Amino acid sequence: MNMTKTILAECVEIVRDLVGHDYLYFDTSVEVKTSPHTFPFSAWAVSVSPQDELYVMDADEQWHKVELEDLNAGLVIGSLYQRLKLMRISYAKAS
Repeated sequence: MNMTKTILAECVEIVRDLVGHDYLYFDTSVEVKTSPHTFPFSAWAVSVSPQDELYVMDADEQWHKVELEDLNAGLVIGSLYQRLKLMRISYAKAS
């Protein structure tokens, strides 16, 4: 199993642990700069489908499935993973 796939699986697990199959909204967007010449992609929420697929919501409230085949999947998954790990820690402290 490659590293990105493992991190994606962990993202799915964290979201499920925190909200089940509900939406998990971010206080500030998770921004991913995919190239020096494009606007960053901003994820404002994340959700896990009943099939354990990860979806992110952009600034226009459009949902996008996170696909490992996508060119920038590694960047998006890595950024989400960092934010979700922090959220899991703060949820644990709050409970």
